[in-house]
Amino acid sequence: MERRRFLLTGCKACAALAVVPSVLALESCGSTKGLALAVVNGAVSVPLSEMGDGRTMVVKAKGLSDDVLLVKQDDGSYSALSLKCPHKGGPVKPQGNELVCGWHSSNFDMMGKVQKGPAKTDLTSYPVQVDGGTATIQVG
Repeated sequence: MERRRFLLTGCKACAALAVVPSVLALESCGSTKGLALAVVNGAVSVPLSEMGDGRTMVVKAKGLSDDVLLVKQDDGSYSALSLKCPHKGGPVKPQGNELVCGWHSSNFDMMGKVQKGPAKTDLTSYPVQVDGGTATIQVG
């Protein structure tokens, strides 16, 4: 009986170790929507209705080398940031109220400013114009 209890407890602990990180990883991506569009005349037009109640949306545009994050700021304005880390070109992803590079853990705020290195420069930002229900990101 003692051996059986030990084995059951060990199996439950292993299962928890496998499940918890997966759930946390999925949760960190849950609030960011993605949208695939195309670059036309150096700009990407994004229907703001696609953001729903979210604060961020990943924009993947045909003709654009890197993904762009459209961010609704606290004051209601919008900004657009490259999701390519300036340090070594690693992928940057939203995690809560910050952006984190998956390669070397550089942290950026939601305006793209470096909060923690090794990156020394801010994320590339793009001008955004809002007209009605559309945000136009000037990428080229």
